Amino acid sequence: MAQTEQFCRDEAVLPAPPARVWEALSDLATWQQWWNLVTIVPLGPTKLAPGVRFRLGGQREGRPPTGWVVEVVELDPPERIELAYVEGDLIGRTAWELEPVGDGTRAAYVYKGVHATSPASGDTFERYGTRVHSVAMQVDALAGLARYLNNEPLDDAWRAEVRARMSAGVAALD
Repeated sequence: MAQTEQFCRDEAVLPAPPARVWEALSDLATWQQWWNLVTIVPLGPTKLAPGVRFRLGGQREGRPPTGWVVEVVELDPPERIELAYVEGDLIGRTAWELEPVGDGTRAAYVYKGVHATSPASGDTFERYGTRVHSVAMQVDALAGLARYLNNEPLDDAWRAEVRARMSAGVAALD
């Protein structure tokens, strides 16, 4: 199993000012609306604050499910949410970083040294590095967050499109 720390930055310019993006990111109750490929389970309050914990989980076709507990480490509104994966299949530091860009916001999800603690996650990092994570962030989380901010449908058709784009994106990595 790979214990190598993984680093990456996946970003997109979103169609809303930082305060609006912050509003969506700082409330877990919105996450499951726009982030399809993972499950989000609050382990307490849904409003993010230092010490708040939640569970993220996911499953790729043909792979066992994965899951990890995330703890909010620090908030710097409306610029940064520091997170730590503290137990489960992934361990390490991550963050949401926001920066104003014209009429929008550059939103980035950053791996600041994440490593696998399970064989399934280790195998994925061995084979793809962070490329599967990057595909998922682009076709799902960041695209879904943009749709959420634009009040666009996040319905079953959108979820099917995300799954198809994720499958095509992973296939293109091989």
